[in-house]
Amino acid sequence: MIKKSGLTGLCLSLLVLASCTSNSYIQKAKDIDGWKQQRTALEELKQWNISGKISIRSADFLYTADLFWQQKNSDLKLRLVAPFSQDVTEFRGNDETGYKVLTGRGEQLNVDSPETVTEHAFGVSLPFTELKSWVKGLPDKNMMVWRARFNEQNQLQSFQQSGWEVQYKRYKKVGHKTLPAKVFLTRLNESLSDHEVDVRLILRRWVL
Repeated sequence: MIKKSGLTGLCLSLLVLASCTSNSYIQKAKDIDGWKQQRTALEELKQWNISGKISIRSADFLYTADLFWQQKNSDLKLRLVAPFSQDVTEFRGNDETGYKVLTGRGEQLNVDSPETVTEHAFGVSLPFTELKSWVKGLPDKNMMVWRARFNEQNQLQSFQQSGWEVQYKRYKKVGHKTLPAKVFLTRLNESLSDHEVDVRLILRRWVL
Protein backbone atom coordinates (compact mmCIF):
# COMPACT_ATOMS: atom_id res chain seq x y z
CA MET A 1 0.00 0.00 0.00
CA ILE A 2 1.30 3.46 -0.91
CA LYS A 3 1.12 6.00 1.91
CA LYS A 4 -0.67 9.29 1.28
CA SER A 5 2.59 11.24 1.25
CA GLY A 6 4.11 8.77 -1.18
CA LEU A 7 1.05 8.93 -3.43
CA THR A 8 1.23 12.72 -3.45
CA GLY A 9 4.89 12.60 -4.41
CA LEU A 10 4.14 10.10 -7.17
CA CYS A 11 1.39 12.31 -8.62
CA LEU A 12 3.67 15.35 -8.56
CA SER A 13 6.41 13.40 -10.30
CA LEU A 14 4.02 12.30 -13.03
CA LEU A 15 2.83 15.87 -13.53
CA VAL A 16 6.39 17.13 -13.81
CA LEU A 17 7.25 14.33 -16.25
CA ALA A 18 4.21 15.15 -18.41
CA SER A 19 5.14 18.83 -18.41
CA CYS A 20 8.73 18.12 -19.38
CA THR A 21 7.67 15.72 -22.13
CA SER A 22 5.16 18.25 -23.47
CA ASN A 23 7.77 21.00 -23.73
CA SER A 24 10.83 18.97 -24.71
CA TYR A 25 9.97 19.39 -28.39
CA ILE A 26 11.07 23.03 -28.10
CA GLN A 27 14.68 21.87 -27.77
CA LYS A 28 14.53 20.70 -31.40
CA ALA A 29 13.84 24.19 -32.76
CA LYS A 30 16.61 25.81 -34.80
CA ASP A 31 16.29 28.94 -32.67
CA ILE A 32 14.81 28.02 -29.29
CA ASP A 33 14.30 31.57 -28.01
CA GLY A 34 12.83 32.63 -31.34
CA TRP A 35 10.37 29.71 -31.28
CA LYS A 36 9.33 30.49 -27.71
CA GLN A 37 8.48 34.07 -28.75
CA GLN A 38 6.62 32.83 -31.80
CA ARG A 39 4.74 30.25 -29.74
CA THR A 40 3.64 32.92 -27.23
CA ALA A 41 2.36 35.16 -30.04
CA LEU A 42 0.39 32.27 -31.55
CA GLU A 43 -1.07 31.25 -28.18
CA GLU A 44 -2.35 34.80 -27.77
CA LEU A 45 -4.17 34.60 -31.12
CA LYS A 46 -7.80 33.96 -30.09
CA GLN A 47 -9.81 35.37 -32.99
CA TRP A 48 -9.70 34.60 -36.70
CA ASN A 49 -11.68 33.96 -39.86
CA ILE A 50 -10.44 31.23 -42.20
CA SER A 51 -11.76 30.26 -45.61
CA GLY A 52 -10.45 27.25 -47.46
CA LYS A 53 -11.14 23.59 -48.13
CA ILE A 54 -11.28 20.38 -46.11
CA SER A 55 -11.13 16.76 -47.20
CA ILE A 56 -11.65 13.76 -44.94
CA ARG A 57 -10.71 10.32 -46.22
CA SER A 58 -10.88 6.83 -44.74
CA ALA A 59 -10.93 3.39 -46.32
CA ASP A 60 -14.63 3.63 -47.17
CA PHE A 61 -15.42 7.34 -46.88
CA LEU A 62 -14.50 10.56 -48.70
CA TYR A 63 -15.83 14.00 -47.84
CA THR A 64 -14.77 17.31 -49.35
CA ALA A 65 -16.17 20.77 -48.69
CA ASP A 66 -15.42 24.47 -48.67
CA LEU A 67 -14.58 25.52 -45.13
CA PHE A 68 -15.44 28.77 -43.35
CA TRP A 69 -14.12 28.91 -39.78
CA GLN A 70 -14.86 31.83 -37.48
CA GLN A 71 -13.25 31.77 -34.04
CA LYS A 72 -13.93 34.50 -31.49
CA ASN A 73 -12.26 33.61 -28.20
CA SER A 74 -14.08 30.42 -27.12
CA ASP A 75 -16.97 30.84 -29.59
CA LEU A 76 -16.68 28.61 -32.65
CA LYS A 77 -18.67 28.87 -35.88
CA LEU A 78 -17.80 26.44 -38.65
CA ARG A 79 -19.62 26.22 -41.98
CA LEU A 80 -18.94 23.42 -44.46
CA VAL A 81 -20.36 23.60 -47.98
CA ALA A 82 -20.15 20.46 -50.12
CA PRO A 83 -19.45 20.76 -53.88
CA PHE A 84 -22.20 22.46 -55.91
CA SER A 85 -23.81 23.46 -52.57
CA GLN A 86 -25.47 20.05 -52.44
CA ASP A 87 -25.14 19.97 -48.67
CA VAL A 88 -24.36 22.56 -46.00
CA THR A 89 -23.38 21.71 -42.43
CA GLU A 90 -22.89 24.40 -39.82
CA PHE A 91 -22.04 24.13 -36.18
CA ARG A 92 -21.55 26.81 -33.59
CA GLY A 93 -21.15 27.20 -29.85
CA ASN A 94 -18.54 26.85 -27.10
CA ASP A 95 -17.51 24.37 -24.43
CA GLU A 96 -19.59 26.07 -21.73
CA THR A 97 -22.97 26.29 -23.48
CA GLY A 98 -22.52 23.38 -25.87
CA TYR A 99 -22.80 23.21 -29.65
CA LYS A 100 -25.57 23.19 -32.23
CA VAL A 101 -25.39 21.33 -35.53
CA LEU A 102 -27.46 22.73 -38.39
CA THR A 103 -27.78 20.79 -41.66
CA GLY A 104 -29.00 21.76 -45.09
CA ARG A 105 -31.95 19.42 -44.56
CA GLY A 106 -33.19 21.58 -41.70
CA GLU A 107 -32.04 19.22 -38.94
CA GLN A 108 -30.74 20.60 -35.67
CA LEU A 109 -28.83 18.69 -33.03
CA ASN A 110 -27.49 19.87 -29.68
CA VAL A 111 -24.22 18.29 -28.54
CA ASP A 112 -21.58 18.86 -25.85
CA SER A 113 -18.40 19.03 -27.95
CA PRO A 114 -17.26 19.76 -31.50
CA GLU A 115 -15.82 16.23 -31.63
CA THR A 116 -19.39 14.93 -31.27
CA VAL A 117 -20.43 17.32 -34.05
CA THR A 118 -17.96 15.84 -36.51
CA GLU A 119 -18.86 12.31 -35.44
CA HIS A 120 -22.49 13.09 -36.28
CA ALA A 121 -21.73 14.95 -39.50
CA PHE A 122 -19.04 12.68 -41.00
CA GLY A 123 -18.96 9.52 -38.92
CA VAL A 124 -15.42 10.53 -37.90
CA SER A 125 -14.49 12.27 -34.66
CA LEU A 126 -12.01 15.05 -35.43
CA PRO A 127 -9.90 16.50 -32.61
CA PHE A 128 -11.28 20.05 -32.69
CA THR A 129 -10.12 20.80 -29.15
CA GLU A 130 -6.52 20.36 -30.27
CA LEU A 131 -7.18 21.60 -33.81
CA LYS A 132 -7.75 25.13 -32.51
CA SER A 133 -4.03 25.11 -31.70
CA TRP A 134 -2.85 22.97 -34.61
CA VAL A 135 -4.43 25.26 -37.18
CA LYS A 136 -2.27 28.11 -35.86
CA GLY A 137 0.93 26.10 -36.27
CA LEU A 138 1.60 24.84 -32.75
CA PRO A 139 0.73 21.85 -30.51
CA ASP A 140 -1.91 21.98 -27.81
CA LYS A 141 0.02 23.15 -24.74
CA ASN A 142 -1.94 20.80 -22.46
CA MET A 143 -0.97 17.60 -24.29
CA MET A 144 2.29 15.73 -24.69
CA VAL A 145 4.15 16.14 -27.99
CA TRP A 146 6.07 13.42 -29.82
CA ARG A 147 8.50 13.37 -32.76
CA ALA A 148 8.49 17.11 -33.41
CA ARG A 149 10.46 18.38 -36.42
CA PHE A 150 11.27 21.94 -37.45
CA ASN A 151 12.12 23.33 -40.88
CA GLU A 152 14.97 25.71 -41.72
CA GLN A 153 12.68 28.70 -41.09
CA ASN A 154 12.24 27.63 -37.44
CA GLN A 155 8.62 26.61 -38.10
CA LEU A 156 7.07 23.35 -37.00
CA GLN A 157 7.15 20.86 -39.84
CA SER A 158 5.45 17.94 -38.11
CA PHE A 159 4.65 16.40 -34.72
CA GLN A 160 2.45 13.76 -33.12
CA GLN A 161 -0.16 14.50 -30.46
CA SER A 162 -3.37 12.95 -29.13
CA GLY A 163 -3.14 10.00 -31.52
CA TRP A 164 -2.66 12.15 -34.65
CA GLU A 165 0.29 13.12 -36.81
CA VAL A 166 0.21 16.77 -37.86
CA GLN A 167 2.20 17.91 -40.91
CA TYR A 168 2.59 21.49 -42.13
CA LYS A 169 3.10 21.50 -45.87
CA ARG A 170 3.05 25.24 -46.42
CA TYR A 171 2.97 28.52 -44.46
CA LYS A 172 1.97 32.03 -45.48
CA LYS A 173 2.51 35.52 -44.15
CA VAL A 174 -0.59 37.08 -42.55
CA GLY A 175 0.16 40.59 -41.30
CA HIS A 176 3.04 40.26 -38.85
CA LYS A 177 2.41 36.53 -38.30
CA THR A 178 3.30 33.43 -40.27
CA LEU A 179 0.44 30.94 -40.27
CA PRO A 180 -0.25 27.56 -41.89
CA ALA A 181 -1.66 27.44 -45.41
CA LYS A 182 -1.73 23.66 -45.85
CA VAL A 183 -2.09 21.15 -42.98
CA PHE A 184 -2.29 17.35 -43.27
CA LEU A 185 -3.58 15.21 -40.38
CA THR A 186 -3.34 11.43 -40.09
CA ARG A 187 -4.93 9.45 -37.30
CA LEU A 188 -2.38 7.01 -35.92
CA ASN A 189 -3.09 3.37 -35.17
CA GLU A 190 -1.02 0.65 -33.60
CA SER A 191 -1.66 -1.35 -36.76
CA LEU A 192 -3.07 -0.35 -40.13
CA SER A 193 -6.83 -0.79 -40.33
CA ASP A 194 -9.90 0.43 -42.16
CA HIS A 195 -10.30 3.06 -39.44
CA GLU A 196 -7.26 5.07 -40.50
CA VAL A 197 -8.27 8.64 -41.34
CA ASP A 198 -6.54 11.37 -43.34
CA VAL A 199 -7.62 15.00 -43.15
CA ARG A 200 -6.33 17.76 -45.43
CA LEU A 201 -6.88 21.44 -44.71
CA ILE A 202 -6.17 24.07 -47.34
CA LEU A 203 -6.30 27.43 -45.57
CA ARG A 204 -6.50 29.91 -48.40
CA ARG A 205 -7.41 33.08 -46.55
CA TRP A 206 -6.81 34.22 -42.97
CA VAL A 207 -8.42 37.36 -41.50
CA LEU A 208 -7.17 38.30 -38.02
